[in-house]
Amino acid sequence: MNENNQKFKNDKFIVEKEGSANFFLHSVDKNNIPSKSMVVFYNKKMEINRDVTNLAIMAYNKLFNQNKLVIVDSMAASGIGSIRMLKECKNVKKIYINDINPMAIDLIKKNIQINNLKDVESLIKISKKSANLLFSELALMKQDEKPDIISIDPFGTPNLYIDSAFKAIKKKHSLICITATDTPVLFGIRKKACLRKYMSKPLHTDYCKEIGARILLYFISRIANINNLGIHPLLTFYSNHFIRIIALVFKNKERIFENIENYGYIFHCNNCGYRTSFKGNILQIPHICMSCEEDQNLDLAGPLWLGKIHKEDFLHYLIELNKYSDFKNKNKIEKILSFTLEEINMPISYYNIHKLCEELTLQSVPKMDLIIKKIKEKGYLASRTHFDFISIKTNMEIKELKRLLSSL
Repeated sequence: MNENNQKFKNDKFIVEKEGSANFFLHSVDKNNIPSKSMVVFYNKKMEINRDVTNLAIMAYNKLFNQNKLVIVDSMAASGIGSIRMLKECKNVKKIYINDINPMAIDLIKKNIQINNLKDVESLIKISKKSANLLFSELALMKQDEKPDIISIDPFGTPNLYIDSAFKAIKKKHSLICITATDTPVLFGIRKKACLRKYMSKPLHTDYCKEIGARILLYFISRIANINNLGIHPLLTFYSNHFIRIIALVFKNKERIFENIENYGYIFHCNNCGYRTSFKGNILQIPHICMSCEEDQNLDLAGPLWLGKIHKEDFLHYLIELNKYSDFKNKNKIEKILSFTLEEINMPISYYNIHKLCEELTLQSVPKMDLIIKKIKEKGYLASRTHFDFISIKTNMEIKELKRLLSSL
C-alpha cells in the first residue's frame, strides 16, 4: 500500500457545504493553503468561480442551446463543481467527472453518495485520466455525442489542455469555460514565462489584470483558429487571483476572420501613463508617446484580444439568475456582474484612482461616483470596472484626468 493510500485509509473527513451541495474533505486539507501537496485539491476561494460557472451554464442553456447538456468537468478534484452542476443546472444529459488523482476519484464517489444523487446516477461517468487523454477519447466520438460544455480549471496554466479541448467539443454553439490561476505570468511579473506559455508579451501596469485577461482570450482564440473554430466571449472575469473565460465556440470561416481583426497590441508610456491600442502591422507601431512625446519609455503588450470581452444580453440574464440564487457570494457576484455590464462599451485599460491621487499628493481621494459624474459632464465616457474596484475606465486622457482629480 503506497503512502497516499495509507493516508486515505487512516484519514478522517469533515463535511463542508458549498452552494446546494455537501461534500467530504480530508480533515488534513481543511486549513491548508491550496496547493498540489493536498491529498485532494480544494480551494474555498474558487467557490465564486463555481457559482458564476453554474449561472453561465443555466444562461447558455436558455439563450443558445435548449437541449439537454453533455458536460465535461475535466479536473474535478473533490467533485464539488460537478455535483453542484448536477444539483443546480438541472437540464443535464450526461456529465463526465474526471481527475487524474486516484484519491480524488475515491472522494468523488463518497461525495456523490452523500448528496443523494441516485436519481441521476446514470448520467454520471467517472474517470481517472489526464484531461488530455479524456479529450482525445471524446474527440473520436460522433459530433452529436460530443460535449456541449467543457470546463478546464487547473492549478496554474490551462495552456496544455486547450488544443485537445477544442478537438473534443461540439463544433456549433458549444460552451468552453477556462480558468487560469497563473496570474503572476499573465500580469507581467514573470514576463518570459508569459512569452513561453501564451506567446504574448505582458505588461505589469496598474491595469495588468485586464491585459492578462486579454492575453488569455487571444491565446484561446488562436488555438481555436488552429482547429478551424472561433470563440465569442460571453463573460471574462477576474476574482481572487484567477481569470475565468466563458465563451461560445463556433465554426464559421468568415466569423473567424472577423475575430482575427480583434488581435493587436496595447502601448503604454512608462513616463506619463498614456496608453493606446493598435491593430495591424507590428512594423508600423508607434515609437513616440502621443501624449508626452517621450521615445525612451514606450512599452507594449501583446498580441492580445482587443475586441469585446463580455456579451450584454448574456450578462443581463446572469444578473437576473443571480437574484434568485442562494449563493453566499450573491452580493459580490451582483457587484462583479454590474461592473462588467458597465465596462462593455468602454475603452481598454483603467486608472487606479488611489494611485493617481497618491502620485498627485492629494490629501483625500474623491468618491468614485463623483469622479465619474465630473468626467461625463466634460463629455467623456466613464465607468467602474470589475477588474479593480478602486479604478475607473474612461476615454479621457490621463493628463486631463489628473487635472480633474486635482480640482476635486
